[in-house]
This record gives sequence, C-alpha cells and structure tokens, in this order.
Amino acid sequence: MNRKILLLLVLFFGFNCNAQAPEISGDTMMCPYTNGTSSIIGALQYDSYQWFYKYWFTSDDFEAITGANGPSFTYDWYTYDQALLKVVVTLNGSTYESNTIQIDSYAWSSMFVMYELGDSAYFDSDTETIMLCNGASFEISINDPPYDSSITWYKDGVAIADANDSSYLIAQAGTYQVSAAPSFCPNSLSNSLPISVVIDPNCSLQTPDVTAAPVSIYPNPAIDKISIGHGNHIRNYEIMDIGGKSIQSGAFENGHYQIDLNAIESGIYILKLSDDQTTSTHKIIKQ
Repeated sequence: MNRKILLLLVLFFGFNCNAQAPEISGDTMMCPYTNGTSSIIGALQYDSYQWFYKYWFTSDDFEAITGANGPSFTYDWYTYDQALLKVVVTLNGSTYESNTIQIDSYAWSSMFVMYELGDSAYFDSDTETIMLCNGASFEISINDPPYDSSITWYKDGVAIADANDSSYLIAQAGTYQVSAAPSFCPNSLSNSLPISVVIDPNCSLQTPDVTAAPVSIYPNPAIDKISIGHGNHIRNYEIMDIGGKSIQSGAFENGHYQIDLNAIESGIYILKLSDDQTTSTHKIIKQ
C-alpha cells in the first residue's frame, strides 16, 4: 500500500511540474526588415520571466536577453536570424523552462534567370550579350518557386505592360530585367541581373525544317528519371547546376532516350541536349 501511495505522489508531482512549465510559440519565419513576437501559450501568470537566446550552429550557452522580462518577446529579423529562443520563469519559488523555437530569416534561394537559346540565338562571351536573329525570339524565366509574387519584367529600365508571369518571350533588342518576391514575403522584392539582347546583323532566319520534331521532356518536375520525346536526332546530354557546373553527362544509345536522376539532389538544373551540329538547353526540376 505504501508503495502505491509513493508512486501516486511521484506521478502527481511530475504532472504538476510539467503543468507549470511554459510553452512558447511565435513568428519563426521572418521577412527582411520586419519584427516577430513569441509568447507563452495559455493564461497562467508567472512571478518572473527571462528570455534567452543562442545561435543553433554554435556550442555557446544560452544568453539572457537584456530587458526581455515579460510573457512575450519581440525581436528583429536580423539580430535573431538562426537563433533559438526560450523563456525561464518562476512560480511560487520554483523555476521552469520552456520549449525552444528557431528563428529563420530570408531563408530562400537567390533570384536567377534561365533561358533556352536555339539556332537563332547565341551568347557572345566577348560582349556578354545575347545575339538574336531578326524576327526570332526566345523565352526567359525566373526560379518560381520561390519568386511567385509581385513579378514585373522590365525593358531598358521601363516596366513592360502586362508582363507579370514567371517567364517572358524576348523578341527585340534591349536590356531586360525582372523583379519579384516570394508570396510569403511579398514586400521583399529582389532584382535579377540584367540581360542584354542585340540583333545579329549577320543572321537571317532559315525556313524551318518541318520534318524535325520538337523536343519534349517529361515528367518535369521529375522524381527519379526523365524521358526525351522525339529525340531521334539527339546523341548526348549534360546536366548542369544553375552555376554552370557539370553534374552528370552521357550518351543516348539504342533509341533509349531516358536519363536516370537518382544520383542528383533535389533542385533546379539545366539540361543540355546535343548532336554533331546543334545544341539546346532546357530547365528541369528534380523533386
């Protein structure tokens, strides 16, 4: 009987301690130049409060935050980026410690633009411009996600009317740029690097070869492999990251136009397809 009573007392004491411990919740994803707030959940009032922080990637101890002595704490996006927060409270002479939460700020990739140049356009590394045949066009796009909000394309510094999609078709000479923001931080606009396009005076469009079928890539996004449709004129492939680093390459053999993606991490890549005379580039996404 005494053992049962002792066990009940231990269980009651443990439950009572846990019931007094505070639980905090708050803003963990911070947009640039904003403030967030974390607070104790529930109506229980404690005798004292002290908030602490540390950066998750260090082995430092938690440090008391000067002036953070209430049931809630408001913090800025810059100082507490990648910080762990907790609060220590007292009640009736006993001390209790809350759970921890982690703050992230500006936690998304930088903006970049991608484009596919066919036979009617090429990049001139000497002038760092795209040379385009008169009457031709090519598509340029941004990495969406995360830049899926407040999209505006510009030509020569002037906003292009109704150009608010993640991609834009360029058919004229000029300097092109795009601004956009993630939907979760719509006021955090980023600008792409400018792309200069010049009409090539030595280029004239040829009559298209109606027997050449366009290339299709499916599925895209893909999980483990992609297939190349109408690829009988393609011999080689190369997969590069957005910085131009070669990740994987190979050749198509025996009419087998598939590429295994299991060795590639999730992300956005550039797929280059080529034969002896032509090369095309395509954006692919590995999930």
